[in-house]
Amino acid sequence: MFHKIFLLTDDQIKDIFDNCRNLGICGAIFAAADWEITHIIPMDSMISVFNAFVFGLLIVTGIWLFFVTQLQAFRKLRSNGFTGMKLTLFSYTYNLLAVSLIASIFLH
Repeated sequence: MFHKIFLLTDDQIKDIFDNCRNLGICGAIFAAADWEITHIIPMDSMISVFNAFVFGLLIVTGIWLFFVTQLQAFRKLRSNGFTGMKLTLFSYTYNLLAVSLIASIFLH
């Protein structure tokens, strides 16, 4: 099984790095949301309302992009012949790593 990891085509390697880049972009959006929430002062000014709106928009955008990236990764795994237990194992491992990456931004 592990010898197949080193026999990837250029397109498969590109897909792996594209997925990692997309997770990094999601992480950057969540980091921006984390920064934004620290700059929300008491809700007595219009700037605070705007900051809260931007925070919500960043969170929604980050979650949406995260799920799009997840769906793309699973589609690529299925198209590369992963089925059954292999697909489940890779899916759980991928989800664990992706969620850990995103959660580490908020737990710094």
